[in-house]
Amino acid sequence: MSITGFIGRALLSSLFIKQGIEHLQEPEPIVRAARGAEVPEPELAVKINSGVMLGAGALMAVGILPRVMGTALATSLIPTTVIGHPFWDKQGKERQQQQVQFFKNLALFGALLYVTSQD
Repeated sequence: MSITGFIGRALLSSLFIKQGIEHLQEPEPIVRAARGAEVPEPELAVKINSGVMLGAGALMAVGILPRVMGTALATSLIPTTVIGHPFWDKQGKERQQQQVQFFKNLALFGALLYVTSQD
């Protein structure tokens, strides 16, 4: 892989590593959102999702099974996006903020799809 590919993969991974650490250290806001979305075992679901973000992000950053790790991150991003940023339920400024985060996550999903399609 080229140096720019390595740097790009590391930068993409950094967001997931950071979020995984933050959600493991301060899970309650995420657990509340999961509970509100009626996710079964919300505490466990948040721990698993956070662990996937941290672990798969770190492994992808250093180039260990980047396609598999990208797929794991893309999969974990789906519930994170739908549960965490339901802009359709919001009004005004909050709706705009959630919509930006929702579409940011879609862009990240696209980047992960790109990573998983590379040789």
